[in-house]
Amino acid sequence: MNKTGVIKLVSLCLLTLALPAGLIPGLGLETARAAKVLTLDEAIRVALAGSPEIKENQALLRGAAAGSRAERAGLFPQVHAYVRYDRLSDPAAIVPIQGLHLPPPLFSRDQYQTGLAFRMPLYEGGRLRGGIRAAARDEGAARAGLDYSKETLIAAVTDTFNSILYLQALRGAREKTLAAIGEARTEAAVRLKVGRIAPLDLMEIDTQVASERLELVRTSEEFKRAGQQLCRLLGWSPATAVEVRGSLKKNAKGEAAFVASLTGAEGRGRIKAWVGRRPDIIRAGKMVSKADELLRIARGLRLPDVDLVGDYGRHAGSGLGGGEGRWSAGLHLSLNIFNGGLIAAKEARARAKRQAAAEALKRLTLRAESQVYAALSLLREAGARMALAGKARITAAEAYKIESLRYRKGTGTVTDLLKAQGAWWLARAQYIKALFDRRQAVTALRLAAGVIRPRKMADSNQIP
Repeated sequence: MNKTGVIKLVSLCLLTLALPAGLIPGLGLETARAAKVLTLDEAIRVALAGSPEIKENQALLRGAAAGSRAERAGLFPQVHAYVRYDRLSDPAAIVPIQGLHLPPPLFSRDQYQTGLAFRMPLYEGGRLRGGIRAAARDEGAARAGLDYSKETLIAAVTDTFNSILYLQALRGAREKTLAAIGEARTEAAVRLKVGRIAPLDLMEIDTQVASERLELVRTSEEFKRAGQQLCRLLGWSPATAVEVRGSLKKNAKGEAAFVASLTGAEGRGRIKAWVGRRPDIIRAGKMVSKADELLRIARGLRLPDVDLVGDYGRHAGSGLGGGEGRWSAGLHLSLNIFNGGLIAAKEARARAKRQAAAEALKRLTLRAESQVYAALSLLREAGARMALAGKARITAAEAYKIESLRYRKGTGTVTDLLKAQGAWWLARAQYIKALFDRRQAVTALRLAAGVIRPRKMADSNQIP
């Protein structure tokens, strides 16, 4: 099969695939419901209010707060009501305690007791207050976990939002490219009728048109999937139609000042300080503190328990005869003498968990610092690519214009035209991608440095 036959076959296949796919988005747009238009700040507010992940962490925080209150309740006296009935094998005397001048004791096999028991811990080797402190660390860790989930959600919404803007710009660029090559195709068809070009030139243009249409369909579907992902982050159904309003070009001066604040000796110190305030680092620190408390609790098992106890109730026999009130009060002291190594094993386990928590904190801190430096590197790379792609975009556009003129005059070939068109498209796509990568790098840097916040929080904390 010669070259002409191969091009005909490829053109037919691509057109067969592209035309139906190109019709489907059009039909979908006609039947789509009115889309919800969102800015980035609005999307973040909606996500923080309706995200299931945020609500899940809020529930965990409420549970941790309740656990802390439960531990503190152990400091207060405990009063229990009781009722007891015993059936004895032999009758037992029910002797009144008021004195021997009362009637003779009642013998009964049935024993009834009812009353109130009182207990108040006076000393438990620091275990009770250690448990309260450990529960407070749990509550603090849950609160830090909620903050971290908010920060990661903000980053995810920002990246997804910027991804939609990127795909929107990419789709627009593809549509312009397709329109430009479509004009070339229309002109080539006229020139073919008058015999000024060969049929092979028109086939090559048709092949390029079909290829561009397929790429446009792919970009459009990626755009839809990004919208569905944004709906999921917002807590909406993926079937919800959304539109975004914004630009990938942000305040470059503010970003430059932010990046400059993280460079040099002062920048390294600032990075360590900011990383130390990251919610996930705070949560890991709380877990180390909790492990310290649990280790002290395990050691406290070797110390005695001292309780103030009391009891008041009534004791009666069969038919509730001989009933009288009774009370008691006193101090109870207990000390473990031998437990088969149980306390030593618990202490060793608590010590190992404390070491694991400390290593986890160190690992997270190192990872956080690495994320900051990696984001700075990506930001520098994206900035360089933006500068180079911006220049290449201008050059490629001019080259495509020249090749178009040469082709119309008959001094250029269709191959040169298509090459120039491909270079023009590639330069535009690289510039748009560099813009998107820069936005991603900025978001990653703010998240890594622990300074990504909703606008109100950022303003109150004076975060750049």
